Amino acid sequence: MEEIRNIFTKKLNFVGSTGKRSVYITLIKGEKNCLVDTGTADNFDNIISFCQENGVSITDLDVIINTHCHPDHIGSNYLFKKANPNIIFYAHSLAVPFIENIEKQYNERPIPGFFNLISNSNPVDIILDDGDIIDIGIKLKVIHTPGHSKGSISIFIPEKSVLITGDTIPEKKGLPIYEDINELKQSFMKLKETEANYAISSFDGYCNNIVDVVNSNGEKLIHNVDQLVKKYLTQYKIDNLDKIDDHRLEDIAIFVLNNVKINIKPSRNIKKSIENHIINSVTN
Repeated sequence: MEEIRNIFTKKLNFVGSTGKRSVYITLIKGEKNCLVDTGTADNFDNIISFCQENGVSITDLDVIINTHCHPDHIGSNYLFKKANPNIIFYAHSLAVPFIENIEKQYNERPIPGFFNLISNSNPVDIILDDGDIIDIGIKLKVIHTPGHSKGSISIFIPEKSVLITGDTIPEKKGLPIYEDINELKQSFMKLKETEANYAISSFDGYCNNIVDVVNSNGEKLIHNVDQLVKKYLTQYKIDNLDKIDDHRLEDIAIFVLNNVKINIKPSRNIKKSIENHIINSVTN
């Protein structure tokens, strides 16, 4: 899909807890220049080259917005601040503690290779909340979209009808990763209300209009996983949470992954997402 004028995306590759992965970052050129997310620490040089290719040097970069606190979105924060101390960092209030203290994040979400992905903790200069406007010559509207994480945000650019969704919308052919399924469903509704003509996902880059993307990449995937979890619980006659120990949770995750044809070992984050589905299925 053709990029919108002065809004550029870059796919960055890295090795995460489930093997080879990628993440998209976004550069927005205005009276001030803004980078949305900073990939991993190993991506720093690639990001610098990407910005330069699009007419923005490290000294010309004014603003960095983190869509949330996970390591593939904040990994180069410290390196950017070190290279240009004048960059102003923005993040949601619920993400700030985990960006400013990566040890705290690791203690609560200990993924393999965590400290290889993040260069260091880094202070956040301006704390964001739902509805805030960041004016870089183009107005960027902050939409709080929790679910994937408590402090997840999306960035709507009304002038361009572009919506940057971070990790709020799952990968096209992936498995949804989230902390709270009900919050995620509410966030889907908020995103659709923008009626943006273009979505930019951290997983897939430029996509179609936001309503189509949420319907196909978000709600459909959530529904499929939900149905598979319920199928497993029915098949094994599991009707209360006390019957689900760690071994059983792993088995359910494998069942879901096999049925959606994803050939990976269940990570901690995948199992937490499946557990969320179980709680929702059994208690509702």
